Order: sequence, then C-alpha cells, then structure tokens
Amino acid sequence: MCSWCWGFANVITELLENYEDKLEFEILLGGLRPTNEVKVDEKMKDFLLHHWTEVNKRTGQKFDHTILEQLGWIYNTEPACRAVATLRELEGSSKALHFFNHLQKAYYAEGNIITTDDVIKTQATNFGIETEAFMKKFSSETAKQKIFHEFGTVQQIGIQGFPTLLFIKGDSASLVATGYSDYDKVSSRIDTFMNA
Repeated sequence: MCSWCWGFANVITELLENYEDKLEFEILLGGLRPTNEVKVDEKMKDFLLHHWTEVNKRTGQKFDHTILEQLGWIYNTEPACRAVATLRELEGSSKALHFFNHLQKAYYAEGNIITTDDVIKTQATNFGIETEAFMKKFSSETAKQKIFHEFGTVQQIGIQGFPTLLFIKGDSASLVATGYSDYDKVSSRIDTFMNA
C-alpha cells in the first residue's frame, strides 16, 4: 500500500490487458510499513499529503485526502498485503493483482482505512469474494507467518523501492522499472526482454 504503487496501478492494469496472454504475472508483496504502530498524527498527515500530492501530479491518480483528516489510525500495510496474498493462494496471481488494485483504490481514492479485519472483509465482499473461506484463511496464524516470510523474500531479492517490476526469463531477472514509469517505457522494456 505505497502511494507510488497506486500511481503505478494504471500501468499494471494496462500491462495485464496487453500482455496477460503472453506473460505470466506474479505479485510479491514487500510490506512497506508492516509492523508500524505509529498513529497518524499531524506530522504523518503532512508527510503523506506531500507524497500523495507528488504522486497525483506525476501520474494523475486520484487521492481522497479526507482520510488524512481522521487522525489516530495506524498506517500498517500488513493487513492489506495479507489480504492480497490470501486471495492469490485461493484464486491465483491474476485475480490477486486485480484485488490489489481494488484495495489501493479503496484506500487512496475512496478513503477507506484498510487496516482492520472488518474493512478487509467489506472490501473482499465488494470485490465479489466469498468471504467465509477468505476470512478464515486471512485471519489464520499461518497467513500471518507467510506474509512476513514473503516480506523477507522480497528483501533477499534486493528490492529496495516500490513499485519494482522485474522480467524473469529462466534463471535471470531483469529490471523493468523501480519507482514510477509510464506505460510506454515499461512496455518497450518488456518487449525488448521478450525478444532477447
């Protein structure tokens, strides 16, 4: 749940539309603020507002700033990441990527604080997920352990910024983008790697 990942969401959506029949997409979740216990206060509000304004200017993505008027909530990205990982396990990476975008939109553009089980359940329902099995798996200790293991894997790969897009062919990984890049640049690099 990083603002630059939200800025990159339209690029990912377009990539899925144009390359899903040619490439296999996989989402790995890095966490960003997975153990954060700091409540959103005026200082954090100003920090987030600065970044959201910057992302909006560069990418055109919509942000609902009213969420920042609700001080006192904890900006912890672990629950949203675990929700995406849970759906990936239940229904595969493609569905999980679309759910990832749904959660980002719910948070950044619609002002939902997606850090509690109740809000995750509501968003899962809104996305069309059968919530009983989903919430059972999402709430399990196994899911909590797995997502922190995934965060560790992302660090071991050497990912240091979000979003990062890699093209993997055989045993080699090539960097497509780290941070925001527009669709034309990203698709051009993918085409180059596909034809190499």
